[in-house]
Amino acid sequence: MVNVDLVDWEDPALKRWLGTIMKHGTRYCYRTAFRAYAQYTKLSASALIDEAIEDSRRDLRQKRDVLLSRLLGFYTWLKTEYPRKSRGSGEHKILGKGVSDKLAHMFVSAVRSFYSVYDLEVRMKGARRLPKAKITNKRMIVAAEQVKILVDNARTPRDRAIILSHFQGGLDVSTLCSLVYGDVSEGLAKNEHPLKLEPQRPKTGVQNYTFLGRDAITALKAYLSDMRSKGVSFKHTTPLFLQERGKGAMKTSNVQDMMKDVAVRAGFIDAENNGKAFNPIGPHGLRESFGSIMTNSGVPDTIVDFWLFHEVGELAQAYKSVQFESIRKMYLDREKLLSISASKVDVEEIKEKLRVEVEQQNRQLQIMVNSLVTENMDFKKRIQGAEQELKNIDGILTELSSRFEKYLTKQLKTET
Repeated sequence: MVNVDLVDWEDPALKRWLGTIMKHGTRYCYRTAFRAYAQYTKLSASALIDEAIEDSRRDLRQKRDVLLSRLLGFYTWLKTEYPRKSRGSGEHKILGKGVSDKLAHMFVSAVRSFYSVYDLEVRMKGARRLPKAKITNKRMIVAAEQVKILVDNARTPRDRAIILSHFQGGLDVSTLCSLVYGDVSEGLAKNEHPLKLEPQRPKTGVQNYTFLGRDAITALKAYLSDMRSKGVSFKHTTPLFLQERGKGAMKTSNVQDMMKDVAVRAGFIDAENNGKAFNPIGPHGLRESFGSIMTNSGVPDTIVDFWLFHEVGELAQAYKSVQFESIRKMYLDREKLLSISASKVDVEEIKEKLRVEVEQQNRQLQIMVNSLVTENMDFKKRIQGAEQELKNIDGILTELSSRFEKYLTKQLKTET
């Protein structure tokens, strides 16, 4: 990453662009992308805009397609020359050169948004488009058995509660860090099970809800008891997960560092993430595992998306009101699949129960499909019959029209 001093963030061209980006996380990523672009081009933001505007005003026969050339060259440079550094806290070491396809695409998209603020668009289609991104750093999908190993290698009650909240609630790391004590206090006081969580996801602004199972609830209670024994008093607005030092709120980087430490201690990865750009069994890996388990056990995609705080449109309101109990039951029926304390027999029983349930749903769906096919065939026959009747009517009308014309001709001849 280029030294920040090489980028003048007070440049009017940059301030105008960054002023259009409301979300802190997006702004941070876009600033990182522009630093890389500045390192590649060796030009200021205003100079880049002037260069692109000048080229856009040229006669078509003299245009150099500066903007397209810059972006394609930038992508190639990112893939081959951009210094890839270690993540997390502490000194960042250079691990090599070149970033993943996905990150290179994201950086180019960020720079394109910079140009678009000044109505400078470039079509990157056909031969001009970027190579399709390949997924090279796949996250690890885990089951409860692997999560138990992670929990067993966690250093503190807080870390155990965080791991289980990711896995049993499908929470992303920024949402987990945004939780306050008030989000869980009432449910814990009532011994609610499963524990309902209804925060607003910082990344998207979506406010759905998810649940925590018994293991996560137990771990959360143990963590809160541990903190209180150390003299920490939790108020409604106190961040739920606190740093060990300073007692400030956990940051996403703190959680990522903790998860990597636990994954290394558990033997799932080495210090270099098994050669990947990120920890494959980090918070997002646990979140994806939650979604995979729920989807594979027959939960409809829209409900899984709802639990993951994705946008589901008008269905969200129904899930929050009239369908709440049925959705809660869906979670309870599958909780053992997420439980690190459930026995293998229990898990196999719930899998068999859900398999039968899904088969019944599939049979009902097939009956509905067959019924619709039959109705469709009947409808087609009726349409064909109606079309034939229309043809007959058209023939009759043609015959009547012909007779009427002959009659008129005969009458005219008679009158003359």
